[in-house]
Amino acid sequence: MGMKNDERLQALLEASQARGRGERSTQEKGAWEVRTLPRKATRPTVVDASGVQGKVRVLGMDTALRKTGWGIVDVVGKKWVAVDCGVIVNPPSASITDCMRHLNNAIKGLIERYSPDAATIEGGFYCKNARTAILLGTSRGAVLGVLAEAQLPVYEYAPRRVKQVVTGRGDSTKEQVALMVSRLLRIRVENLANDSTDALALAICHAAALMNPAVDLEQPL
Repeated sequence: MGMKNDERLQALLEASQARGRGERSTQEKGAWEVRTLPRKATRPTVVDASGVQGKVRVLGMDTALRKTGWGIVDVVGKKWVAVDCGVIVNPPSASITDCMRHLNNAIKGLIERYSPDAATIEGGFYCKNARTAILLGTSRGAVLGVLAEAQLPVYEYAPRRVKQVVTGRGDSTKEQVALMVSRLLRIRVENLANDSTDALALAICHAAALMNPAVDLEQPL
């Protein structure tokens, strides 16, 4: 599926550039937050596909130490249903151990609230900076520990595969992924962090695999 530049994509690009300059809305100025999608934006509906018996709830996690994105998608029969999404935010001044504690507790809260059947995380990340790689690995380990404790099967998808499933191209930008997440789940994403839409994309990737009998599912971690 090709991507076309339209007004919504332009708005997403401008919003992303503003965040890159450090410009944040009043809703974003906080610490120790677990922000969620506004209720009006969570109306279900989605895309017809080949069918899953019953309902499967998938939790997507875009892990990072300071801001972890999460998104939940239900696979209901032949539909994808957007349930909720948000970010877990740790303040820059917090220690690594405090961040891990908050991340751990926040994910436990999400699992208790939404009772997912499976979780997905991003795999195959590459960092030139050793400290960044260590921090990413630390947050990833914290997330995996909570998911393992909850006995959730965890599936890992490479970033390129997620982009290919969601946009049709493995080299898509975060803004293009966000736009297609908006279209596939029929939700507004202009005011959502890229971390949230990336998490929803991870959930969509696994949902698509569940719906397609011809696709062999990844082995859980």
